Amino acid sequence: MNVCKSLVWRINKIITVCILINGQPIYTRTAVNITDDSKDRTHKYKVDSGVVLSHVRAEGAVVLAKKMLDTIKEHTEI
Repeated sequence: MNVCKSLVWRINKIITVCILINGQPIYTRTAVNITDDSKDRTHKYKVDSGVVLSHVRAEGAVVLAKKMLDTIKEHTEI
């Protein structure tokens, strides 16, 4: 596999979700598809927090994005 094809393959396996307020990111999550067989119906994604999520790709990326954002723990101000 040449470098360009390898890079494209790696990019297609990554998803990033970012919430911005006034152009400033307040929450960001990135996940990598770690599924060995692309024919599997359910894929596993390893989130940058270390959590591994299961996702059925037919459900769409929005469902995966919501799962990723659900891994963020809210900070409460005192």
